[in-house]
Amino acid sequence: MRAAAALLLLLAACAGPAGAPAGPPPVADSLAWLAGHWVMPVPGGHVEELWTAPAGGTLYGVGRSVADDETRFFEFLAIEPRDGAAGRTLAYVARPAGRPPTEFRLAEIGKRRVVFVNPEHDFPRRIAYELRGDGALHARVDDGAEGGEGEDFVYRRVD
Repeated sequence: MRAAAALLLLLAACAGPAGAPAGPPPVADSLAWLAGHWVMPVPGGHVEELWTAPAGGTLYGVGRSVADDETRFFEFLAIEPRDGAAGRTLAYVARPAGRPPTEFRLAEIGKRRVVFVNPEHDFPRRIAYELRGDGALHARVDDGAEGGEGEDFVYRRVD
């Protein structure tokens, strides 16, 4: 009897506060294809991103640019759940070079493509990732306008 009561208390604790809405299944799980170590060679160095597998509704990453044996740029990245006007969504949170975080909200999610936007940010305003059939991870940061100013990254997975 004590074991049953303890189990009920444990289940109640895991359920959260009374009246709390049950969230949808973690959308971050659908981004499992992003997990891994991705590298793009550049003259004198490389650009890389490392993403953890989704767990607990989140993915965490780090990016850096290395040239001539020196780190030229780094950032800490996260894809985390957020509550929004339309309900639960995901946010891409970038912390470039130790600066305060900037959030981009989920705008599009597909089987192997995800797009985040922040129309109020100076640059970039849109961040997109797509895993293509050739196994390359295509990333683009741009000004949010179709055909507008931006930068493309084509990464390959490394073991």
